[in-house]
Amino acid sequence: MVKLTEKEKSSLEMRLKQTLGQSNEHTRICVILGYNDGLTPEELAKAFRLSLATIYNYLKAYTSQEKIKNAPRGGSSSKLSQEQSQALVNHLKEQTYSKVKDICAYVRKTYEITYSRSGMTDWLKDQGFVYKKPKKVPGKLNPQQQEEFIGAYQELKKDLKTNEEIYFIDAVHPAHQCQPVCGWIQKGEEKTLQTTGNQVSLHFSGALCLNGMKTLTEEYETINADNMVDFLRKLESNSSAEKIYVIMDNARANKNKKVEAYLKGSRITIRYLPAYSPNLNPIERLWKLMREKKMYNKYYESSVVFFEEIRKFFKEEVPQLAPSWAARINDHFQSIKLNPIKPAF
Repeated sequence: MVKLTEKEKSSLEMRLKQTLGQSNEHTRICVILGYNDGLTPEELAKAFRLSLATIYNYLKAYTSQEKIKNAPRGGSSSKLSQEQSQALVNHLKEQTYSKVKDICAYVRKTYEITYSRSGMTDWLKDQGFVYKKPKKVPGKLNPQQQEEFIGAYQELKKDLKTNEEIYFIDAVHPAHQCQPVCGWIQKGEEKTLQTTGNQVSLHFSGALCLNGMKTLTEEYETINADNMVDFLRKLESNSSAEKIYVIMDNARANKNKKVEAYLKGSRITIRYLPAYSPNLNPIERLWKLMREKKMYNKYYESSVVFFEEIRKFFKEEVPQLAPSWAARINDHFQSIKLNPIKPAF
């Protein structure tokens, strides 16, 4: 068992409150405290929906102090008192600094305490801060509308009859271009990714039913109102449900007089997503899976080869992926919370 001293336990309890928005670190601390309180690894794995191996890794990492960021670092204690540290944490939550030297200057001016850049960097890591960019969100995003949609969707799902289905629909346009993404590369080594010249795209409409992970994809020369009507007709032909609820965004191809006319004699009822809400459409995660498997850090010399791989993904690979992507493609929706950044200068 991980035996914590009262000081260590108190430190972790305080750190626990500071990591509410950092699910990974928060979970690690909860596992350690729970184990210290007498819970078994099996009970912890079940409670946190983690594998038993992950629980043991967390415990082992804490013991060796190699993994947990908020474990005591050893060495000299913080120059700031507990009250000063909490005040600085609150300040840094309100004001975002781009440079550590500016935080050092603020601490020196406010508390008359001098930190080196490396010392302040260690302090920031101990308090759960990481150096990252703010998340960009559309200016017209409406969190309240997202919350309302989630509530309406949960009601629809709860009242769904056995002869009814819900499909999420979206279009995707994979382009023959290189998409570099981060990977673990040895320090001092440069790896390269060749780029393509002319960028041509494919155009697919896709539908996803989370119940059974049923999918339908169709390639078109372009995505317009006529082709959306054709796709909805194909969806009806492929579904035996007496009523089909379709959830999709407000794109022009999706919301127009031709689609409205088709729906009058259709088994389909459309529910439109709030504007700028791809986070509420699970099929977006299928598109991401496609990019991971076929586009990230991959170079295709010709568009012909690229197109073959994309078509192969939808025709051959998607039907075989269902068991593995069920955990990633789901309706565990969370609305985007606006937390505007406020630069310190």
